[in-house]
Parts: sequence; structure tokens; C-alpha cells
Amino acid sequence: MKLFKILFVDDEEINILNFRMIFQDRYEIITARSGEEGLSCFRENDDIGLIISDQRMPGLSGTEMLSLIYELNPDPIRVILTAYNQVEYVMDAINRGRIYQYILKPWDTRELTLVIERSRDLYLLKQENSSLTEELAEKNQNLEMVNQKLLIVNEALKTDVQRRKKLEVSLRESEGKFREFTQASQDMIILFDPQGNCIYCNPATQQLLGYSADDDRRKSPLTSALHPDDQSLFKEEVARLLQDSSPTPAREMRMLKKDGGYLDVEINFFCMDLETGERILGSIVRDITKRKRAERSLRLSEERLGDLSAMLITAQDDERRRIAMELHDEFGQSLAALKLQLRALENNLYKDEECQKEKTAEGLRELRQFVNIQIENVRHLSRELWPMLVDDLGVDAAFDNLFSGFLEYSDIDIDINMEPVGAYFSVEEQRHLYRLLQESLNNVVKHSEAKNIQVQARIIEDVIVLAVHDNGSGFNVEAVSMYTGKTRGMGLQAMAERVKILGGQMDINSSPGRGTSIVFTLATDRSE
Repeated sequence: MKLFKILFVDDEEINILNFRMIFQDRYEIITARSGEEGLSCFRENDDIGLIISDQRMPGLSGTEMLSLIYELNPDPIRVILTAYNQVEYVMDAINRGRIYQYILKPWDTRELTLVIERSRDLYLLKQENSSLTEELAEKNQNLEMVNQKLLIVNEALKTDVQRRKKLEVSLRESEGKFREFTQASQDMIILFDPQGNCIYCNPATQQLLGYSADDDRRKSPLTSALHPDDQSLFKEEVARLLQDSSPTPAREMRMLKKDGGYLDVEINFFCMDLETGERILGSIVRDITKRKRAERSLRLSEERLGDLSAMLITAQDDERRRIAMELHDEFGQSLAALKLQLRALENNLYKDEECQKEKTAEGLRELRQFVNIQIENVRHLSRELWPMLVDDLGVDAAFDNLFSGFLEYSDIDIDINMEPVGAYFSVEEQRHLYRLLQESLNNVVKHSEAKNIQVQARIIEDVIVLAVHDNGSGFNVEAVSMYTGKTRGMGLQAMAERVKILGGQMDINSSPGRGTSIVFTLATDRSE
């Protein structure tokens, strides 16, 4: 199946890289670094369905480029992506670029995914409508030819009477089918005039809201039963439909029931033009109370699970610190004392016979070397259990030490491009940051069979980006995310919880045979 094609225009390389990592497996991505380059790419590709552009760029701005693209072809969906939310920018983008959506930076991956999916559906619908329009035009032309032949064969008056009779029968049949549909529908179907006065409500409206046929709210539910906070959104939709009758995405609102409670609903608005020139507005209202209740319950469960995981990680780190201190203060000191005792014993043996002394001294030297090895093992275990270097010198120095150890014990090439980031985090947050990078490198060594790793830490405006890329075997991210129980490891789950504690975001982009990229995005302002 041919992938939906997206043109992404941004003059910042990090934004292009992040967009590719997130969406390249689901869509065909074309990128450009300027408005001029984006316009050129659009001219060279005649099947681009969505253009996402930054607003402020050298040369052509996003609005100017989208305006030129609209003149070339109005069908592709146009979206502006920018860090500025002033009203004048929004109105300029809408008036000149005819944009579908206005998204603020930094974008939310879930929100951007929904916008792309809706844009794809809207573009495909436009293409289908265009095809149907052409087909309808052809059929209308054929019908016109038939009518002309009938006009030639029959008298004008007789033809007109017959045509009117057929139209009346067809209208009665259409009205009957419409009423049968609305009577059987479980969703509320409400027709109203431009002033909001109700023209028709199907029985489901009475059943879901509980109003009788004579109740005033039953007669005008969209103006009297809507929650006060949703009234302005309803007026905006009515005003938009009166100017542009094209369909819009469903809107979530609340409607007052007769018992005083509110019903969570999803409303699709539409518009119908009558032969008399009048315009009737309509809505299909679906009850989503159970779905919203389930979503709230799921969010609560996720929050509770996150809190539990955070407590588990904190308790685990406390235990590791306690064990590390115990090993350092007790076991390490004991081995050091044993080493001194062995040296003293070695010195005493030199007072006895020469042959026996030499043999005993050699054995003691070997034993002392073994003790040295054990002391170093204890120190290594202490560092693994608790990153003492983070507490003493900070996370940036701990990162350098981590890379040194990695180079010493691994044969994987590593490219390091790290900017100092420790100043933005508290000591406790630095420990979580250290564990994120440590676990990422450990996962590469354990699972990826990679030959090269790239590690980057960059500060971009008010965001810290920590990224680990490898050229290993990769994995199916969606499949791994569905693992439960014994089949699911703690590594990725623990990393996700640590990122949540830091108030950041973790994005994983991987597929079998194509390596893995893990990007952690954290705010520099830790007070938020």
C-alpha cells in the first residue's frame, strides 16, 4: 500500500530529525530546510497530501510558502508549526495560507499524530469527493442529454408535469427513509436553523436527555441544554458552517439532562442547503459518557501505577546506596586490614630459614595480589550499586567516567558529543539522568549487537535533548510495548518512569535491522 506523503519544512535540523524518527515508519517523509526549498519539493512531487511548515524561516515564511502552494494546488492539507501564538499570526496564516491546523512548539507527539491522521483522512476524503464530483458531473451530463431528448419528443407542459410528479414521489420516499433512519438511530439527530432554534429531534434525544416532547429544553437542546462552557464553541461552529459548509472534526461537549446531571457527548455538525435557498444546520450527537468514564479510570490507574513505580525506583536506589556504603565501609576496610596483616606476616617470615622463607613469601605475595583484585571488585560493585561520583562531582563528571568504563570493557565504537547539563538538575535528578544513560548503554551492549553508538547531549533553547543512537539489530517497538508479566523486562519501564519523574519525554524509534534511537527531552526550567 502506498504511504501517505508528508512535506515537513523547518530550518532547524533537530526538529527535522525528531519528526523523521517519530513518523518515518508510517508515512513517506519529504523534508526541506527553507520555504523556497519546500516550494520546490512540492512542485517536484504531485502527490503530497500534507504540508507541515515552521512559520519563521529565512526567506519565505511558512505562511507565504503555504499561500503559494495553495495557488498551485488547494487540495493538500496545510499545517503551521511555530512557537508564536499571537492572534495576528494565526489570522494571517488562516487568511493567506488557508491552514487546517495551527500547532505550537514544542509539539506534543500525541497531538501531532492526531493532527496528521485527521489531515490524512481529510485529504483522502477530498480526493474521493473530487472523484465522485467528476463522476456525478458525467452522470448529470448524460441525464441532461436524456432530458433534452424527452423535451424534443414530448410536449413541454406534459414533460414538466411528469417531472414534478416524479420529484414529489422521490421526495416523499426520501423523507420516509430519513425518518426511518432517525427513528432507529441510537444517536441524537438534531436539525436547527441558523439562530439555534430546533426544527427536528429524533426519539433518541428524548431518551438520552430525559425531556418530554413538550419540554422547552427538548425543543431546543443545543442552545438550552449545552454546558455554559461549551456554548461559545457551539456558536463558533454555527458561524463557521454558515460561512463554509465543509465537514469538521467531532467536538466533545456536555449536555444537561433532566435529572440535573451532564451527559458527555461527541457532536458532528453538518449543513444542508435547500432548493429555496435556505440553509439548515444539523448535528449527530453521540453519548460517550461510558468512554469518558473509562478514560478517566484509565488515567487514574496510570497515575497510580506511575506513583507506585516512582516509589519503587526511589526505594531501590535507597537500598543500593545502603549496600554500597556497607560494602565500602565494612567489607572494603576489612580487606584492607587483611592486606596489612599479610604484609606483616611476610616480614616476620624473613627471620626463619631461607628456603622456607622464600616459598612462604611467594605464596603471601600471590595472596596479596588476590586481595587487591577483591578490593577493586568491591569498588566496582559499589559504583554499580550507587553512582557516588554523581553525589561528589556531578553528573557531567559521572558521564565521563561512565564513557571511560564503557570504552575499557566494550569493543563497540562510541561517538560522544556532550554539552554540560548538570547545572540544570538537582542532585537527586542527576542520579535519575545518570541511570537513564547507563541503562541505555547497557541495553545496547546486551541486546543490539551494534558496532557503533552515538551519544549526544544538546541544549536547544529551553529544552535539553539527550539522545543515544546505535546501528544494531533494532526491535519492534509496538510489539515490545505489549509485553506483560515475565516476558516484559524492567529496563524500558524503569527508564520511562525515571523520565516521568524528571517531567520529560522519552521517544523510541526502532525497527528490526535498522538500529535504535532513544531521545530524552527535558525542560531546562525545572520549576515547571
